[in-house]
Amino acid sequence: MTTAIIGTGGIGSVIARQLASGGETLRLSSADVKSARTLAAQIGRAAVVAAGNRDALQDAGAVVLALRFTVLKSVIDELGESLADKVVVVPSNPLSTDAQGKVSRLLPEGQSSGEVVTGWLPSAARLAMAFGSMSADVFESAALFYATDDDRAGKEVERLIRTAGFEPVKIGGIEQSDRLEVGGDLHDLVVGPAEARSLIRRA
Repeated sequence: MTTAIIGTGGIGSVIARQLASGGETLRLSSADVKSARTLAAQIGRAAVVAAGNRDALQDAGAVVLALRFTVLKSVIDELGESLADKVVVVPSNPLSTDAQGKVSRLLPEGQSSGEVVTGWLPSAARLAMAFGSMSADVFESAALFYATDDDRAGKEVERLIRTAGFEPVKIGGIEQSDRLEVGGDLHDLVVGPAEARSLIRRA
């Protein structure tokens, strides 16, 4: 199977390596072309650098938008209807860092990133929020949480999570995606599948 990954920074490169190690074929795209080429060279034959974001979607069953939340909407607008009927996986956390290194949340209290991204995507796109609950430097866990309202997106993101070497655990619909964000109760939570499912049942 082929997956497009747009964004080859910290989290995008980790996702790419994990998927490639599980046998996934990747099409990479990034505003930093040198970064994408370096990552593809490190991964080897499983990854190719696309000519651009739209080109990355060619023959891809799913696309991972591994981008800063502040640029996510502009890339979604660029891709437009080419995302229709695509499984779109978004790991982005709605955060910004100022010149002093202070981190702040970009969304109002009670509004999840998944709900906002849903409003940006074409209505026919199939969204799953996943891979963003683990920071790039601690991306190790037997369980990896995700949220979606779409059955097809759920099946595809479960396949991707397993390909990356983890066990998928659904937490609920898109409105629950704030639990995966920085500050959410499931962010950076390193647990096994049984404990993960127990946590979801108790929530």
